[in-house]
Amino acid sequence: MAEPITCKLCGRDFAPYSRSYHVYCRRCRAKSDRRLGRTMIVKCRVCGGGFSTAHPLACYCSDKCRAEARRRADREYHRRYSSDPKKRALVLARGRATAAAHADRERGGRRRPAGRAAGRLSRNQEASTAVCEMCGRSFAQYGGTIRVHCRRCTAKADRDIGRVLRANCKECGRAFSATSRTIRYCSKACSSEGSRRSRTASRRRTMADPERRAVAAARTRAWNAAQRGRKRRRSRRQRA
Repeated sequence: MAEPITCKLCGRDFAPYSRSYHVYCRRCRAKSDRRLGRTMIVKCRVCGGGFSTAHPLACYCSDKCRAEARRRADREYHRRYSSDPKKRALVLARGRATAAAHADRERGGRRRPAGRAAGRLSRNQEASTAVCEMCGRSFAQYGGTIRVHCRRCTAKADRDIGRVLRANCKECGRAFSATSRTIRYCSKACSSEGSRRSRTASRRRTMADPERRAVAAARTRAWNAAQRGRKRRRSRRQRA
C-alpha cells in the first residue's frame, strides 16, 4: 500500500489517487480548478463599464481602454515632471542636445527649435522680456526662439545634462560612467541577469503562498489540457 501524502494546502493526509505524484488532495485540487475557472464581474477603470473575467488582476475591458489608461498615466507623469522648474530645464536641455546631434548627422542641416514650448519669435517679441521659470529673474528673449529660462540657467542645465555620473552596477557592483541617474546596470548582460533574478524572486514569493501555488498548478493543468486538445484536433484533421 502506498504511503499517504500530506496536502500542502489543507495539511490533511491523503492516499495517492493516480499514477502521477500529487501534492494536493482531491478536494483542494477541485477547489483550485473552480477558482481558476470562476468568472467575476469587474468594473473597467477607464470607461466604467462592467466586464467578465477570470483573472483577479484584470482592470480594463479592452485594449482601447488599456491604451487610454497608459496615455493618461503618461500625461500625468509628464505634467508632474514639468511642474518642477529644474526638471523642466533638464528636459529642454536634453531636447537641445538631441537636436544638435541630429543636426550633426545631417551635416549642417537646418536646426529646429527643441522642445514643445519652443517657437519662433515674432518681431514684437524680439525685444520683449520674460521671467525665468527656474531662477525668477527677468531676461530679454534671445536666440530667435521663445525662451522660458535665462542664459545662465540654460547653460547650467546644459552642463548638468552633459555631466558624466559615476554609479555602481546593481548586478556586478562594478563602477561605471552614466549620463542618467536612472541607469542601474553597466551592460545589457547585467541588465538581463538583473531582470532574470527579479522574475525568479517574484515567482519564489508567489510559490511561497500555498493557495497561489495551487492556482498556478491548476493553470498549468488547464494549459496542458488545452495543448492536448489542440494536438487531437490537429491529428483528426490530418487523418481526414
